[in-house]
Amino acid sequence: MRAPLPADEPGRLAALHDAQVLDTPPEEDFDDIALLASQICGTPLGAVSLVDRDRQWFKAKVGTDLEGAPRDLSFCTYTITSHDVLEVQDTAVDPRFAANPAVNAHRLKFYAGAPVVLDGTFAVGTVCVVDHEPRVLTDAQRRALRSLARHASVQLELRRYARHAGEIADRMRQLDRMKDSFLATVSHELRTPLSTIRGYLEMLLEDDFDAETSRRFLSVMSRNSDRLLRLIDELLMVAKMTDDRIQLDLAEVDLADLAHQATAACRALAEHRGVKLRDRTEQPVPARADGKRIAQVLNHLLVNAIKFTQPDGEITIDSTAEGEPELTITDTGVGIAADELPHVFDRFYRCAAAEVMAAQGPGLGLAIVKSIVDAHHGSVHLESEPGIGTTVRLTLPR
Repeated sequence: MRAPLPADEPGRLAALHDAQVLDTPPEEDFDDIALLASQICGTPLGAVSLVDRDRQWFKAKVGTDLEGAPRDLSFCTYTITSHDVLEVQDTAVDPRFAANPAVNAHRLKFYAGAPVVLDGTFAVGTVCVVDHEPRVLTDAQRRALRSLARHASVQLELRRYARHAGEIADRMRQLDRMKDSFLATVSHELRTPLSTIRGYLEMLLEDDFDAETSRRFLSVMSRNSDRLLRLIDELLMVAKMTDDRIQLDLAEVDLADLAHQATAACRALAEHRGVKLRDRTEQPVPARADGKRIAQVLNHLLVNAIKFTQPDGEITIDSTAEGEPELTITDTGVGIAADELPHVFDRFYRCAAAEVMAAQGPGLGLAIVKSIVDAHHGSVHLESEPGIGTTVRLTLPR
């Protein structure tokens, strides 16, 4: 049996495509949703599924290697025809699925999905779970599935708002109206982790979960709290940049030692992303600088390099003490197009790669880097080639 089309299928597809999330790389926020759905419902398979014109595509998945399925064979194409949970307790006795070849090929005996709704109207996908045995969800599991679907909707909405805010920011940059851009961008960056924290708090308060699931909830909330603190630190720095009030505590420092510390601090993140991080700073590199501020600069540059370097890529930090003290950070990442290079140090600028890779951040990191280096009367230069990588060269007074 073929599922009926939703009432406004063209509008639904328009909302889905406007989110620009189809065929994007995995993201931790969505991966967590799929995993939690599977754990809470006690099923081997869980997914965040998006239903396109002719296919179902998994933005996140647990327990399967499939990237998706033809829409005609999908359970989720039935779920998106309403705003309620669809539960198929036994596919063998359901005429919609009993003869479905995908159901029989993969021994899919149970399905439950909650619709992911955009604009309060369009069900563009689902948070769903599948089992190889017939079963029935508890009321608490159905509530959790609905809550996770709402959380997925918020994540999609925020990504769409962020992109629109970026487009607005580009126009405002041309008109020198950075105030509105600032408000739009910061609103998005604050709402994303706050919405995540709130969603998981709601679930923790609603039901009793086992210790493992509760720990995972708290881990997600802790990660998003750290993200909020980083954003606030960046905003405070921007306020100081705006008023030309960056205060420096100058002293004799060793840039090589600061590079060692920054590399050690970022190594866990690099390993998590599957990126090699090499520290080739060996000889002391004396300079006169604010050690805490330069450590902040190096952290921004290394995190940026890790963020835009694919797994199995490499990042190298090197130094020279000949002439002016200099550090270089070279990566084999995605690179930056030539027409974007003049803007990379602008406040709130996000390059095309940041949008494609759904990289977090309001576009303040490199602007902060340049302001700190300028306050030291130093220089920072960036060279890049798409598909080859990027080199950042940092020079300070001796």
